[in-house]
Amino acid sequence: MSRVLFVGLVMLAAGCSDGPSVRRDAAATEADAALPTLPDAPFSDAGPRPDAGPPPPSCEARAELVYVIDRDGGLARFDPRGPSFEDVGTIDCGTSAQPFSMSVDQHAVAWVLFDDHVIRRVSTLDARCTADPPFEPGSPYELFGMGFTADGAGGESLFVAGGTFLEVMDSGGLTGSARFARIAPDTRTLTTISADVLGGWPELSGNGDGRLFGFFRSSEAFTTITPGRVVELEPATGAALHTHDLSAMGTGDVRAWAFAFWGARFYVFVQEQDAPSSDVWRLDPADGSVTRILSDTGRGIVGAGVSICAPVELI
Repeated sequence: MSRVLFVGLVMLAAGCSDGPSVRRDAAATEADAALPTLPDAPFSDAGPRPDAGPPPPSCEARAELVYVIDRDGGLARFDPRGPSFEDVGTIDCGTSAQPFSMSVDQHAVAWVLFDDHVIRRVSTLDARCTADPPFEPGSPYELFGMGFTADGAGGESLFVAGGTFLEVMDSGGLTGSARFARIAPDTRTLTTISADVLGGWPELSGNGDGRLFGFFRSSEAFTTITPGRVVELEPATGAALHTHDLSAMGTGDVRAWAFAFWGARFYVFVQEQDAPSSDVWRLDPADGSVTRILSDTGRGIVGAGVSICAPVELI
């Protein structure tokens, strides 16, 4: 998931960013055949984790990668093993609203929150909006980060962290605390878990082990700088379990950011205020290393999503 910050206010309008020329999908069978099947294996990090229950159902290869979206609606796959991007297409959901954050369900469908406070579901095969009706959680959940994680029933839950437009605008994503809630994907029922436990405004990402993580863009409240921290959150309460420092990223005002877990590592997509496009950073919790793996990607990334089908161990 992710969000975008503009000078002075959290606003939701921006210019374009031309990325490199890459191949687009020709057909569903060709796209899935080109993506490798990843092995099932337990997560390699130590530490407490909730009971994830049965493994998710058989997943399409498309559901095992990270997806990113830029402020112009460009949807792309990100393969951390390259690392490399592959364009899927530009979404067109018949609205002038722009993407704010994103997650991906176990069926390889992207759930995209737009700045009109509405979630629209988008195919990761061709970037087309599905026929599924748009979903508006309603106030106070207007703008938020989100991430799917496996639940104990053999399915998945969508966790969100955010608030009203005015709350996000006033905080800049740095002060106060986001509300924390769970959305049941089948019924779209939203249940608030906590109004203040998070101590910040994280971007969320989950995995097939039932674990949930948040990227907080500042290491301290009342600052306007990166880096921040990655925190494992207890899904049932939002309480912090483990914290990883990102000080190696340096400091600087940021314009847009996004976050995803994949293969026992974390990926942070950051566009600094004066940078032409986003960089990609990788945090390896095994040794605490923080590495910039791509610079100036040609994409102004405002959202990232990964499903519970993605690998949970390093491959």
